[in-house]
Amino acid sequence: MVDVKTEYPERFYASYDTSSPEPYPILGWYDTWGLSSTANVPPASSMVAISAEDWNNISFRACAGKAVQAGKIIDHTPTSENTPSS
Repeated sequence: MVDVKTEYPERFYASYDTSSPEPYPILGWYDTWGLSSTANVPPASSMVAISAEDWNNISFRACAGKAVQAGKIIDHTPTSENTPSS
């Protein structure tokens, strides 16, 4: 059995897509300690940990307007250059 607090020493994380150029789009937000299973959660080392204060700020976790650059979550408005086409 996996000890979630060992695998994910910080509680809150954001996953992001490294297949596109920086800034990387955020793919998901995780409260790892609150999950019944972390089987489908990326490893902590491939995500950005976020503070409880930021986690509790609903606007911080809005899907639009955030990305990861240089290992930090930044405000970001996608442009046509870094937005995947459909």
